[in-house]
Amino acid sequence: MRILELEQLFQSEETLDQALQKCKEDFDRVDYYAGLLKSAITDNAEEAKKALNELTGIYVSLKTALAVAESEKKNREIRKYDSIRIKTEEEGKKFISVSAEREASLYVANYRRIRNYIQAYTDACEKAISTLQSILKYLSEEMKLQK
Repeated sequence: MRILELEQLFQSEETLDQALQKCKEDFDRVDYYAGLLKSAITDNAEEAKKALNELTGIYVSLKTALAVAESEKKNREIRKYDSIRIKTEEEGKKFISVSAEREASLYVANYRRIRNYIQAYTDACEKAISTLQSILKYLSEEMKLQK
């Protein structure tokens, strides 16, 4: 199952870039269709339907990857924040939340980077799907008018 593979890759910073590699094929296809949307896909209903179907599958795949990335980033950030708070209190020092938040945020910077890439492609895929749906609706209306 893909989600379990991704969860494994998010367990360590050393394997984080491998998580991106797992998404690379999807990223490449989104880039491919972005190029088509910039050019000639707008007048070919069959090509638009094919693109819509593939992008929908890619969206589902990326949404799963995004959920894993977001969960791991958030969980690590909270654990780091709590660890800083506990250590500070054990040392008898005054705990400063803003400082701990910054340190925890910095601690998960690489996780946030990966999450942001996946988020960007998920958003791009979603926008492409919406655009293709509009194109197909327009082409359908145009065909009705021609009858």
